[in-house]
Amino acid sequence: MDKKTQRDLSQWLKSQSKLAKRWLTISVLAGVASAIALIIQAGLIAHTLHSLIIEHRDKYELIPYFIGLGVTVVIRSALAWVREITGYRSGEEIRKYIRGLILDKMRRLGPAHIKGKSAGAWGTMLIEQVEEMQDFFAKYLPQMTLSAIVPLIILVVVFPQNWVAGMIFLLTAPLIPFFMALVGKKAAEANRKNFKALQRLSGHFYDRLQAMTTIRLFNRAKAEKEHMHVASEVFRERTMGVLRIAFLSSAVLEFFTSISIALTAVYFGFTFIGELNFGHYGTTVTLFTGLFILILAPEFYQPLRDLGTFYHAKQQAIGAAESIVDFLNTPESEQKDSSNTALPETDSLSIQATELIVSTPDGTKLVGL
Repeated sequence: MDKKTQRDLSQWLKSQSKLAKRWLTISVLAGVASAIALIIQAGLIAHTLHSLIIEHRDKYELIPYFIGLGVTVVIRSALAWVREITGYRSGEEIRKYIRGLILDKMRRLGPAHIKGKSAGAWGTMLIEQVEEMQDFFAKYLPQMTLSAIVPLIILVVVFPQNWVAGMIFLLTAPLIPFFMALVGKKAAEANRKNFKALQRLSGHFYDRLQAMTTIRLFNRAKAEKEHMHVASEVFRERTMGVLRIAFLSSAVLEFFTSISIALTAVYFGFTFIGELNFGHYGTTVTLFTGLFILILAPEFYQPLRDLGTFYHAKQQAIGAAESIVDFLNTPESEQKDSSNTALPETDSLSIQATELIVSTPDGTKLVGL
């Protein structure tokens, strides 16, 4: 699959998302609100520990902060639930619409075209391939927006505290989507081949089930078993190829995320022991600042990591959409509408048969020569 085809399929998928724009907007807003609650939670944790360790304040004086922590945990849990529900609803609406498009196209093309593929292949298109688009609409599209908004919000909070930590975040963030795209470059092609193999396997299996009696009569069970084994092995190998790409992309994302967080931790470690004395606008680096930024560091990269995880869902959706879009773009042959054919205005109709022969199953002629 070339880049232009991938780009066209991606645009087609995104155009379908307009049907569930309301749910997608709610999902994004819930994600932004969850990020703000996370920043407040990180500030409460850092302030509480700073007060207990550095200022030696009594823990009873910090009860409002503990209550605030509990409230933020509940709020974030509720917002995560809202994101899951709205994401699922958006995918559900779009999947129903796409299935409707396929069924409507099948009706317009008629049974002559439908017989060109096995029932198993049609079933794979209507069920498995459409289902594979769920995560694209429910998770990837909202996360694509959040991966740009949430890190920006965290940067706005971190830079006033320490510009070195902010620069580390800012310079390392682009590495993650770059390597994500680099590793996942062939994921769409792998998924496309996987769906082709699944269609063939489904069609082969369904046809053999229908012809089970004939296969037994002609003693072809062993040969058909070998054919099924070969088809299933092809599907297994291509599925494992897709999984290898998915695991490789996840490993790359984790590696660069860990390196970035480690750089931030090393900087603050050397700052606390007095080896480094820059980045804090001429003031001293407090425990609050160090803890606050270190708590936010993994969360800064988390939206990008989630995008990398869901990027595989995008490639799956592109692979699934290829045959669907090809089918939806199939030209419809002009069929004459016989419903408007006028009947002769007579009181009765007659049917005449020429050289008609009627016989029984054993060959005995009942009518005719």
